[in-house]
Amino acid sequence: MTKMISTVYGLKEYHLRPKAGDRYLYRFETIVDDLSNARNPIQRSYIRNVEIMPLGQQDNLYVYQIFTAKIFIKSTTAVADAFLIRKIGYAFDEIEAGVDSTGKIVRIYNTEELNLRWNITQEELQKEYKGDYIGNYFLEVSNLFNDEARLIQFLSDYKMFGLYFNGLFGHYLLWEMPIVRKHSLSDFGNQEIQESISPEKKEFVRYQIEGIPTVRPKNQELSVTNYRGELVYNDNNLVEALIESESDLMNIKYSTLLLG
Repeated sequence: MTKMISTVYGLKEYHLRPKAGDRYLYRFETIVDDLSNARNPIQRSYIRNVEIMPLGQQDNLYVYQIFTAKIFIKSTTAVADAFLIRKIGYAFDEIEAGVDSTGKIVRIYNTEELNLRWNITQEELQKEYKGDYIGNYFLEVSNLFNDEARLIQFLSDYKMFGLYFNGLFGHYLLWEMPIVRKHSLSDFGNQEIQESISPEKKEFVRYQIEGIPTVRPKNQELSVTNYRGELVYNDNNLVEALIESESDLMNIKYSTLLLG
């Protein structure tokens, strides 16, 4: 059922208000509950402490530096490749992103620098990790750094920085609410979700999100049966955000929390 937007609490507009030189520390977390074995469910949590710093404006875009300070992995079972996961995670560090007025990443200004650092990291990792599977994985990462459009798409995923750079800002017409858009879930076989997003302002600005699949994956067990979330803002800063997706095989929560 489509949610009606209150004319009292309905939000007419909301915009980014970045202050050049400010630093915002966030915790980005992805919690994966593997439900494939009902007798022995496994939970893994991938946590990144990230500093986001507005640098000013360039080319009519807001420029942000995204710095990954620390990566943690927690699991109810041993994670064999934890070191590898962290090393690859740090490859997506010190990013200079151009963000439009809606809050969407549209440019990456330092792709050459990112690619150079990844090549150095890759050479180090190839001394310890070998085989076709890992070689193909390294190639996928290399292809990202060599294709700005694909890199932007990857960084805009909810499991990366998509909860912060979400493209939802601007002017709203209450009679056209909720905002409806499509989102692809890479962790669920790239199935397409139609999101219905309702922005409201009470004590805080809150975007409530509901979703239904429009294109289901080949593996029906990955088909999303529950999709919901919310984004909470105060003083034009994201305070916390959560998107939860669930299928028969797994439950994934993408979250972001302002630490300071």
